[in-house]
Amino acid sequence: MKRLLSTAPLVVLALAAADTVLARRSVPHRPVEADLFVQAGLLWLVFVLLALLPAWLLLRVSARRRGDDLGAGLDDGRGDDRPGAVGAGMTLAFCAALPVVLHHALDEYTGSGQDVSHLKSAWPWLAAAGFAAGWAAVAWGLAKLLARAPGKPVAAAIAIVSLVCGLFLPTQLEPPPVKRAPDVPGAPDANGKPNLLLLVWDTTRADHTGPYGYARDTTPHLARLAEESLVFEEARSATIFTFTSHLTMLTVVMPSVHGARLLSTRYDPRKATTIAEILREEGYRTGAFVGTDVLAGRTGIRHGFERYCDAVDPPVCDTHAWKLVHDVQSLLALRFRAFKNNGLPHWIQDFQRPAPDVLAEAREWIEQDDPRPWFCMINLYDVHWPYLPGPEARDVMVRAYNGAWDGYLFRSDAYVPGSRPDAEGTAHLRDLYDAEMLELDRNVAGFLEGLDLDRTGVLITSDHGEAFGEAGTWKHEDIFEPQLTIPFVVRLPGATRAGRVATRAAGMDVAPTLLGMAGVDIPEIVQGVDLSREVPDFEREIMVEDSDSMNPDLIRLALYRGRWKLCRFGKLDEYEYTLHDLSTDRVGEIDVSAQHPELKAELVARMVEIRGDVDRELSEQTYEIGSEMDAFQALGYAGDDD
Repeated sequence: MKRLLSTAPLVVLALAAADTVLARRSVPHRPVEADLFVQAGLLWLVFVLLALLPAWLLLRVSARRRGDDLGAGLDDGRGDDRPGAVGAGMTLAFCAALPVVLHHALDEYTGSGQDVSHLKSAWPWLAAAGFAAGWAAVAWGLAKLLARAPGKPVAAAIAIVSLVCGLFLPTQLEPPPVKRAPDVPGAPDANGKPNLLLLVWDTTRADHTGPYGYARDTTPHLARLAEESLVFEEARSATIFTFTSHLTMLTVVMPSVHGARLLSTRYDPRKATTIAEILREEGYRTGAFVGTDVLAGRTGIRHGFERYCDAVDPPVCDTHAWKLVHDVQSLLALRFRAFKNNGLPHWIQDFQRPAPDVLAEAREWIEQDDPRPWFCMINLYDVHWPYLPGPEARDVMVRAYNGAWDGYLFRSDAYVPGSRPDAEGTAHLRDLYDAEMLELDRNVAGFLEGLDLDRTGVLITSDHGEAFGEAGTWKHEDIFEPQLTIPFVVRLPGATRAGRVATRAAGMDVAPTLLGMAGVDIPEIVQGVDLSREVPDFEREIMVEDSDSMNPDLIRLALYRGRWKLCRFGKLDEYEYTLHDLSTDRVGEIDVSAQHPELKAELVARMVEIRGDVDRELSEQTYEIGSEMDAFQALGYAGDDD
């Protein structure tokens, strides 16, 4: 045991360095910082300490079977039955890393919401056994290779290499962006172009904000900004899922064109071009700062951004060792109430971060010494579930309540399966949401105060709304009006025009409007409108496409034309249609098809024409669930624990 203890620090360094390098390969857009290696070292220290007893037992067995396993023949020439330092160290490394290796192998075969109990076939277990055997062979081979080398020099070399790799080694780093000032020959002339700011208030429904007539003063600063902005009185999101909606805002095409959905959170640059790419080619520097792991750069959404800040959790959460801890804790949460933690069973990881952190990073980037104008996208996730406002905002917005419902909603530890909030409980949940809105409004106001708004175009919108019991729905898992109605506020540089605009804006209008403010030509494939220059007729057709569920065949559509909304539900060749008159039905839950059969038939034909063969093509696609599913489940996207 003494030999094991003496080699433990070196084993921790080596395993932490290896895991750090692998973690950095998965997030090459992040800067190399020592925090990741330090935190990984602390986590691997726990793994190594837990492995001491198994390693000691394995070495005891090997002492009786010389030549057959890790400890055999590695006695540094002493001729007794005790293994040498190399044998002890490799045995300890093997035992410490084996659970992580096995978890990595099995994790490739577990789907959303599944644990190893769902692995019924033999193949995943055979693959895991193969990984374990491979790791054993590597450990044994290294032990054999290093056994006869001088002990102290080998230990020093391992320590130095581990420290260098862990603290300094970049992997797959993208080349640093070239700062192209306007006077550089061959660079685009960006003189006079305004800065562009896209502020996405995630999960913000329009009718809970001041500019859209909410009775409570949730957004006083946004209301003042709106007075010198264009406020589009009717706006709808492109879809109801954060990733898909953001990608549509950036690419100006519908989800069926760019191809992203809950089961396929990947951006393929061959299918659509982002405005970040376009603006970068026009001489802009581009940066994005997000508050949720749903928008992680590894999905490809960072394409075109010179700077993409998506580190919402401590760096150690990117390591393979933490992935094992995360999944073990999630498994324990299914069996033991103490580990449930209100649906967020992760001790230090919750896949989101508060607005002050996001805005501070954005401000630091904006204030860099760079002559180019900038385009900055900021996602602020604060009002998204769970509804957990700070004490100051809570004192202002949250009224006295003694019921069982809290901001964790259906994932709360106190939730009774099958129950739904009564009127008092619903009012309390709205209060919590409003308090978060007030908090976010204050944070954004402080951020905007430091910007030169005379030279900056600002577009404030949301990716989707939020339901609080309307039509029996909650959060943003359907296409009723509260889940699709979003704010759309455009402040032109210098506030050259302002006023309320009685037309309908859409998520697809974000990119062309920003490009319009920059004076950049808009690509022909654009399906949206430049609202900085054009006011479309209220009768314009807008399509909402929701393909973001765990059922790949389920796609919900909404087609807007004036006051009418046609909805389509169901699976391919089994569609059902409903028609809604939004002038009398603000939620969109009353089907008036019987009263307007000709109009319904006309809109159905129009929807079929717009869709073409898209639905059949989507039904034939296969999907591979990616590593982002942990974040989606934690944030309630893959269903609630009901």
